Amino acid sequence: MRSRFLAGDAGAMTDEALLEFLLSYAIVRRDVQPLAKSLLARFGDLNAVLGADATALRKVSGLKDSTIALLKLAHHFRATAHCCAAEETPAAKPMSSEIISSTVSALPAVSASSLPADVPAEVKASSPPRILNERKLQVSNGYDLDAAQLARLLSFIQDHPQARKITGAQLIEGSGLSNRQVENLVSIGTALGLVTPRTQLLTPYGKLVARHDIFLDSITTLEFCHFLAAGSVRHLVWFEVFNDLLATQQPMDQPAWSAWLRGKFADQYSQKSLMKHVAHEVRFILDAYLVRNFKKLSLLTETPEKTYAIRRYASLQPLTLSAMIYTVGARSGARVVPFADLQSQPGSPGRIFALDAITLRQMVETLHQRDWVRYEVRHGLNQVRLHEGYNSLEFLAAAYENRVPRAQVKPQPPVTDPLLL
Repeated sequence: MRSRFLAGDAGAMTDEALLEFLLSYAIVRRDVQPLAKSLLARFGDLNAVLGADATALRKVSGLKDSTIALLKLAHHFRATAHCCAAEETPAAKPMSSEIISSTVSALPAVSASSLPADVPAEVKASSPPRILNERKLQVSNGYDLDAAQLARLLSFIQDHPQARKITGAQLIEGSGLSNRQVENLVSIGTALGLVTPRTQLLTPYGKLVARHDIFLDSITTLEFCHFLAAGSVRHLVWFEVFNDLLATQQPMDQPAWSAWLRGKFADQYSQKSLMKHVAHEVRFILDAYLVRNFKKLSLLTETPEKTYAIRRYASLQPLTLSAMIYTVGARSGARVVPFADLQSQPGSPGRIFALDAITLRQMVETLHQRDWVRYEVRHGLNQVRLHEGYNSLEFLAAAYENRVPRAQVKPQPPVTDPLLL
């Protein structure tokens, strides 16, 4: 592992390989690969493992205080490096290298006071203190992705632009939906990156969708909502289906999906909870991608034997892919994104759209030719450099308004995920 790492082998730079390499310094003369896999399965990705609270890490079998101390030390060095990079590059101030998004599992506690000064007051007001490293087993709560009813909810919220918070009672009265419908639609809307949790307002991206595509019909909306929902480690079943089950397993039928997921989560939830909720979430995903709006993406295919597999996506729209790349950059607070972070990492566009490296590279080269990003090959490693003056919301707005994205004359700080979501 050491020689592969020092040689810059791409295979040694994956989350699993890096975590295994790090663990080997604390746990000697033992195969630590199973432990690395277990940690990634529990917390989602390398950033989440390093940033996880020590109390949560102590609950993982096989982790002693010496190992936890090493993980926290690595996290400290990583955070310090990002802090220094932010000081050297004022235009690229990350809120935190560990914050994934307001709806994505992330590491530290986030409060309004911890947000940068350039975050609008309305976003700060919608960002109450919370711990973001929890993963959500129930997103749909047994409810379907009903675009018409979700549109009613979004429309009512849109009609109250000055509200600092909209209560469940107000949503019920204003939308005409039942309490259970509102509760489940808010949960689904949050997973899609359209609604803020707790305050139940529209996110900046949600405002774009409510203005241009309130019924979730356009490919732009479906591609980006899929990226946010299936790419978020917070949405447990949704994330695992597209980042592990479909990516690594042979086609299986619906009961086999549920059984496989229950086995994977067995040490995290009671059997009663798993039996009750996993089947609902699996049914929700299959219905959303085979029957309802996400069917337009043609991501899932059903065989004559009633098994399901992922279909390699033909081509992401250039503007939507650009928005995804700038979102990946915002998650790490970096202006340079390794190509591997876009192609093979859990939650990456390449992973959740089943894109091979050659196809994705061709797509990125198209963005390079349009001068929306700069595709570079340095020291044998492919990377994508983000241009100042652009952000995810601008690319999405350009897609909805059928125009060319416009870079700000005065370079603006990148839109970090809480601004986007």
